[in-house]
Amino acid sequence: MDGNVGIVKKLLADEPKLALTRDPDGRTPLHWAASFQNLELVKVLLNPSQYAKNPEKKVTIDIDDFLDDSLWTPFHIAASTGNLDIIKAMATHNPSPDPNLQTSTGQTCLHYAVSKNSYQIVEYLLKEMKASTRIKDKKNQLPLHRAAAIGSEKMVQMLVETGKSPLNMTDSFGLSPLHHALAEGHADVALQLVKYGADWRQLTAEGESPQDVALNDKIRIFFKTGLIAEGLLEE
Repeated sequence: MDGNVGIVKKLLADEPKLALTRDPDGRTPLHWAASFQNLELVKVLLNPSQYAKNPEKKVTIDIDDFLDDSLWTPFHIAASTGNLDIIKAMATHNPSPDPNLQTSTGQTCLHYAVSKNSYQIVEYLLKEMKASTRIKDKKNQLPLHRAAAIGSEKMVQMLVETGKSPLNMTDSFGLSPLHHALAEGHADVALQLVKYGADWRQLTAEGESPQDVALNDKIRIFFKTGLIAEGLLEE
């Protein structure tokens, strides 16, 4: 936690298994190194045996086994903090972490990276690690629901074009990504989703269309004007 790399190396030299120890929340030193975005410490803790005075004291690090009490691995933390160098260091470790592991709230690394608008992380997860865009969290939300809610056109494009994300899946509230975009006032993202094929007539269980849940009349009119321009709606 204090970033004392030298002390960590000396401790591991005597006992590399210290890298496996847990705090009261089930977090390992690697969790903390990722949380404090200390790349050097992450690299040290991924291979603690390299410093062992006794070569027989070999320790293999499997990031997926490092689940804390909330089922977060250090890889979830790296995705949430948005440090691409740490993501790469962990992703290229053997064995490589599973990007689709879910925390206790059902969220994957992709959910966290999208929520933090960490475009480079999302791009790496999708292109290099083939992370799935189809996994729902405990609220039945896809990463695309989050991208729409934060109004990131660039993120939506990446999730749909590269990740082949479904467009019309609804969450526990019956809302599609298009509903979320308009509810948060992102009419430009809403129109982007429609161009990709999102159903602008899709209703919730209460019978509300995306336009019905729009943040205000200004957003509603902007969206309607866009639909007319696309030839999807008559004036």
